[in-house]
Amino acid sequence: MGLKINYIIVLENKEQYIVLKEAMVYGKKYFLTMGLDEKREVIPTKVVILEEHVSGFDTYVSKVVDENLIPILTRMFKAQM
Repeated sequence: MGLKINYIIVLENKEQYIVLKEAMVYGKKYFLTMGLDEKREVIPTKVVILEEHVSGFDTYVSKVVDENLIPILTRMFKAQM
């Protein structure tokens, strides 16, 4: 199934994010997300790029921490605006 734009996702640590943009790079799907507070209001300073991992019917994400990949993804997401 996978994630889609405007989905709200909840990570294992209970952090909530809304998916704003998606991009495909090197055959993998990445998402630009913004954090949400307890009232599901956007936290403008909490921007995270997530990588999608699909296993059967399950979808998982992980935060992108690769310092070489983050600038590439950031440029791609800015170009979409």
